[in-house]
Amino acid sequence: MGRRLPQIMLAVALAAAAVSGGLVAVSLGAGQQAQITTTINVATGPQGPTGPQGPAGGTTCPAGFREGVVVVNHPGGQTRLFTCVGG
Repeated sequence: MGRRLPQIMLAVALAAAAVSGGLVAVSLGAGQQAQITTTINVATGPQGPTGPQGPAGGTTCPAGFREGVVVVNHPGGQTRLFTCVGG
């Protein structure tokens, strides 16, 4: 047992380092939400009415939604919208 003690101590130290690295990675990423990109294509047609203005303030997505980017392809090019998307 005396000759194997350094090997056991090394294994324990490596395991502790791996666990602490994993905990740091999780804690640093805990406040970030994954972003997704959704692309839609818009054909030409009549413009619809303007919708109601939403509330002012920060982005808080409802349950079942997360922050993401929606790319709208239209005859004039592309428009990118940062919003809450389902998924």
